[in-house]
Amino acid sequence: MPVLPTGWLGNNRNSLNYQVMNRTKIYICLCLLSLLGWGCSSDNNDNGNDVVNRNRVYALFSLKNLSVPGDAGEASIMVQWSETDWEIAFEAGDLVTEVSQKQGGDRNESNQITRIRIAYSRNDDVMARSQTIHITNKLTGEVSDMTIEQSADYRPVEISIDRQTKYQHVDGFGGMYNPVIWSGSYLITPNEMTTMYGADGLGYSILRLMIYPEERHWSADVEAAKYAQQQGALIFASPWDCTDALAETITRADGKEVKHLKHESYEEYAQHIIKYINYMKQNGVNLYAVSIQNEPDMEFTYWLPDEVVEFVKSYGSAIRATGVKLMAPEACGTSPEYTDPILNDAAAIANTDILVGHFYQGFLDTDNSYVKNRYDYICGLPAKLNGKPFWMTEHLFNDGENETDETKWEFLKWEYNLSHLGKELSMSMDGGCSAYIYWYLKRFYGMIGDNTEKSPVPEGAIAKNGYILSHFARYATNMTRIAVTTDKPGMLITAYTNEAGNEITLVMLNLSNEKLNVLVPATDVKEVTAVQTTETVNMETSETGILSEEEVAYILLPGNSIVSARLKY
Repeated sequence: MPVLPTGWLGNNRNSLNYQVMNRTKIYICLCLLSLLGWGCSSDNNDNGNDVVNRNRVYALFSLKNLSVPGDAGEASIMVQWSETDWEIAFEAGDLVTEVSQKQGGDRNESNQITRIRIAYSRNDDVMARSQTIHITNKLTGEVSDMTIEQSADYRPVEISIDRQTKYQHVDGFGGMYNPVIWSGSYLITPNEMTTMYGADGLGYSILRLMIYPEERHWSADVEAAKYAQQQGALIFASPWDCTDALAETITRADGKEVKHLKHESYEEYAQHIIKYINYMKQNGVNLYAVSIQNEPDMEFTYWLPDEVVEFVKSYGSAIRATGVKLMAPEACGTSPEYTDPILNDAAAIANTDILVGHFYQGFLDTDNSYVKNRYDYICGLPAKLNGKPFWMTEHLFNDGENETDETKWEFLKWEYNLSHLGKELSMSMDGGCSAYIYWYLKRFYGMIGDNTEKSPVPEGAIAKNGYILSHFARYATNMTRIAVTTDKPGMLITAYTNEAGNEITLVMLNLSNEKLNVLVPATDVKEVTAVQTTETVNMETSETGILSEEEVAYILLPGNSIVSARLKY
C-alpha cells in the first residue's frame, strides 16, 4: 500500500549518528564507574573466553530514513560498523532493485564506514511509497532498519473543503449568439448550436442575444434561441442601439459626439423592449431577462449614470410586468460610476433583478493597483445585493490579434487561454459571480472556430476556450459555491455542492508545470471522477481514486491543466 506524504504521516526520524555517539558515551561512563570501584565487565571473563562488548560492536545505517525522487535512480548510504560482520536484507516490495553490497564487516576492525549504493525503480503509483531494509549484526544478532521513502510523480497537494460555508448560486455559463447584422460569414449554424448547447455538447446554459434596432432582424435569432431553451438554457437579450427614431446626437464631456436616447423617448424605448419580449414569446422563446442597454458608458447609445437610474425607476416595472427579469446597468468596466447609482437608489435596485457588468478595463492583474481596485470592487458587489445575483455578461481575450507576426497571436496559445479565460472564470466565481457570459461564441478567439486564417481550429470545431468554459458549465451550473482552500501556489480551485448536499464538484487550474495530486479528505466519499484538458487533450478522463485506509481521495492534475472533479457522498 502506498504511503502518504510527510504532511499526512508525521515527521521523519533523526539520523542514527547520535545513537552511535550515545553508545560510546555509555561505554566511557561504565569504565569510569569501574575505576571508582563500581565494577565493569571486561573483554574477557575469568575463564579467558571472548565476551561480546555490545557498546563497541555495532552495525548501523547512518540514516534512519532516506528520501528519493519519483524517477528511477541510485542513492548512497553509509554503513557504520565495528568489530563485526554484517548482512543487508530488505522487506518485500519493488522500490529497491539492487544493493551494491549486501555483506561486509570484519571482527578485527573497529569504527569503520562502508559506502553502499541502492538502486531504485520509478514510482508509477499516484502516492508516495516506502520500503524498509535491514542490517543484521551477525555477531550480536541485532537488527537495525532504514526506510526508503519515494515521492510520487505527482506532488501531493492537500485541500480543505467546508461544505457548510456557502456562497452564490451559479446560474450558468455561455456566450453571445453572433448577431446577424455584424457577423457576416461566421454566423452560427444549427449543428454548432448542438455542439455547444446540446445534451451531449459543451454544457453551455446561457445564451445572449442582441435586441436589434430594426424589427425585421428579430426573426434571425429565434430558432437558435428556441433550441437552446429546449436544452434548458436561459436566454437573455441586450440592446445596443436605441433606434434612430428615438435618438439624438450629443457631445460627451470628452468632446466626442455620440448617439443618445432622447429623454422624451423613454416610454417609447421601453415599449420597443417590451415589443421584442412579446415577439420572442409569440415565437416560442421565453426570455429570462433583458438589459436596458449594452454598455451605456460607450458610444453605441450613450447614457449618463443618472439617466440609467431614472429609466430603471420609471419604466423597469413595466418591463418586468412581462414576466422577464430586468438587468442593469451592464457598463463596459462594471465601473462604480454606473453601478453604484443603481445600488444606492432604493427604487432602482428594487426594479433590478440582476446586477450586470463587463470585465473590460481589467480584472486579472491584481498586482496592478488600478486593476486590484476594480477587482476588489467587483468582488464586493454580491455582499451589497441582499441575495440578488451579479452576472458578468461580456468579455473576450484576443491579445495579439492585430499583429502581423503569427507568433504573437497570443489567443492561439494554450498557456494564454488557461491563464486568461480559465483564470478569470475561476476568479470571477471565487469573487461571487453567478454567471459568466463570453463575447462571440463563434470566433477565432471564441468557443468554436470560424472561417478566418486566425482560427485555431476548423470552422465549427471546438477551440481550447470552448473546453475551458465547458469545465465550469458542466461542473458548476445550478450548483452553490462552497468554501475550499489550498496553499499551493500556481493552483486555483473553486468548489460547488448540489442542493441535496450529496455531491461536490471541483474546478481546478494548475498554472504551473508541476504535476499535482490533489488530496481530498474522503471519510464519506463513495465515488470520485474527473476530466482534464491540457494542451494535448480535451475533456479526457483524469485518474482518480479513493485510498480507504488513509481516508483520502486523490485527483491527478497534469502541469498546465484544468481538471474538474465530481465527488459523490
